[in-house]
Amino acid sequence: MAGWKLSDRRSDRPVLVGAWTASVIGILCLTLWSTGGTIGAANCAINFDVFEPFSTLQGQLNAAMFVPTGLLGVLVTRRVLPSVAVAAFLSAFIETTQGALPSIGRACDTSDFITNTTGALLGALCGWLAIKAASRRLSAWTFDAKPTAVTGIAGVLALGTVWAACIQPRTVDETEAVRSATDKQKVSVTKAVADAFGDYFPVRSVQYASSPESKTGTVIANLPSGFLQMSWPDRADITASLDMSDTGAESGFPVHGVTTKPATAQQAREIATIYARQHYPWGVPHSRVQVSAVGDNATLGWLVGYRRYVNGVLMPMRLDVQVDRAGRISQLSAHEASDVAIAKTSVTKKEAEAAALKEMPACKKATVGELLAVRGDGAWHAVWRVVVACDDASTVVNVNAHTGAIDSKETFAKQPRRVPHGGKL
Repeated sequence: MAGWKLSDRRSDRPVLVGAWTASVIGILCLTLWSTGGTIGAANCAINFDVFEPFSTLQGQLNAAMFVPTGLLGVLVTRRVLPSVAVAAFLSAFIETTQGALPSIGRACDTSDFITNTTGALLGALCGWLAIKAASRRLSAWTFDAKPTAVTGIAGVLALGTVWAACIQPRTVDETEAVRSATDKQKVSVTKAVADAFGDYFPVRSVQYASSPESKTGTVIANLPSGFLQMSWPDRADITASLDMSDTGAESGFPVHGVTTKPATAQQAREIATIYARQHYPWGVPHSRVQVSAVGDNATLGWLVGYRRYVNGVLMPMRLDVQVDRAGRISQLSAHEASDVAIAKTSVTKKEAEAAALKEMPACKKATVGELLAVRGDGAWHAVWRVVVACDDASTVVNVNAHTGAIDSKETFAKQPRRVPHGGKL
């Protein structure tokens, strides 16, 4: 409606005005429509690497989304700078709204503003070239200087006020995004796929998901029936998820030498052990094996876990293999690590529970997990990992099994949390 009212004043180009207005409304709908979730506190990621977003698929899509707005803006107004300025303000309004309203589940990121504005500039330049090449000439829109300046300044001040009052800036080294993997990452994850599945699955594509909080990320190999991902740059953690069968249909990775479908947990354990010895032989020797059903009555098979203990302390290695009803591998998680030397512990499980409750005096219930080998301050030691449940939160308290001191703790609001089976501080 606004576009057609505006076009009444510019009767020589009503269709273009309507299209320009539609492009703006479309962008607002796409970027401000609630995802149904929340991202927590009101903040905005400030990325100082202005070129990095253009290497990500998300950044490229953000730029492409604003190209029509820049193009149509120039075709309507016959002016480049006003068209780009309108698009830039639109992007700034969107990012400010996303940052100030975390309840809509959208993330504010300056990288989006950069890519949006760049896309609008590209579109505007294309519109300018099209006008220069066209034989028909239409008059350029004119703007009253004073009202235009007052409107622009008021808009900028309004956005600045919202930023100052509601948004907490958060600097990052790079955006959290999925991008094309480097050659080194592709070689590494392709080898990981070969280690897990031989040449059974071709790698269709490889992507890298980065984290803005650190220099780490995940390399993802997309397979015909699932994916395998590898932690980066340490390459220490491998996880894979393949299509799962709950009917006995063959959909996962076939284990060489296995021709029968498992009907019991013991048979699934035997298949998983055959697979582990073929692909991850380091995970079997001296390991305790635990089998658990996946789904009601093991409709999705059995998860077989391999863990190694030294003097009662859970070592950092882990291997989990899920065997489906067809006798194929459907899920995989692997972390290869040598056993570590741990000094003799002196704090009992009961003492760890008491120490955790003393740390959280308002809470009444504590659940002590296994004794874990963790790495902190450059050395390995043992901790009791204790989950302390309160009325409105749960806190994981790591009690040093040598000194009884609290190594660390982390609170999860309204998120009851199981005691992890292994991990690092």
